[in-house]
Amino acid sequence: MPASAYAARMSHPTDRPPPEAPTRPGWVPRRPAPGARPSWAVPVALLATAAVYPAAFQLRVVPFWPAMVALAALSWWAAWHPYLPARLRPTWRLGAMGAVSGLGLYALSCAGAVAVRETPLWSGVQDVTDLAGGVPLAVAALLVVVGTAPAEEVLWRGAVFARATRRLGPGWRPVAATTGLYGAVVALSGYPALLLAALVCGAVWARQRQVTGSLVPGMVSHAVWALLLLLYVPGNQ
Repeated sequence: MPASAYAARMSHPTDRPPPEAPTRPGWVPRRPAPGARPSWAVPVALLATAAVYPAAFQLRVVPFWPAMVALAALSWWAAWHPYLPARLRPTWRLGAMGAVSGLGLYALSCAGAVAVRETPLWSGVQDVTDLAGGVPLAVAALLVVVGTAPAEEVLWRGAVFARATRRLGPGWRPVAATTGLYGAVVALSGYPALLLAALVCGAVWARQRQVTGSLVPGMVSHAVWALLLLLYVPGNQ
């Protein structure tokens, strides 16, 4: 098969931005595509997340890991769109970008943990660590790497960011809008440390999504960051 024909077959229509907005990365067609979820699917997933976060984190009236797995499945279902495979094509460059940013965010989180060690925020850090330790470490690590981290990225930096970009255009506005909404939902957990992490990490992952047009860096970064925090938080026994 000629190289040009192979490239045409492997390309996806949404790899190219629309002519009316040639600098708009992460574009998603305005018209529904065959196989796309209904327009209410993403709002339902966001509302479910907003309900489960306080129930699982603060109130603890639902089991933590089963709730996170259920949210992950709902996120993948709600965010599915024919454009999505084009945003999930890994390359060494995208993977390396994600790994480096994940390590950087982990180092920043460790510094933050050390800084709040003698403040009231520390009890919240310990509470979240205890929640995440409710299953064997190997199981928790698997759930983070293949479950919660990629699912959050496909919902927030996938579907939500694409909608924000479509409405707000390129630049800082869709990054700020996506990150602000992400932080608002995470804040419902009741833990200020999680809110701070969501704002910092969410901004980095949204910007990576915007610059590369891919979800791969955010997925790798999110998984590396969460996995390392699961394994070790400075000062936590």
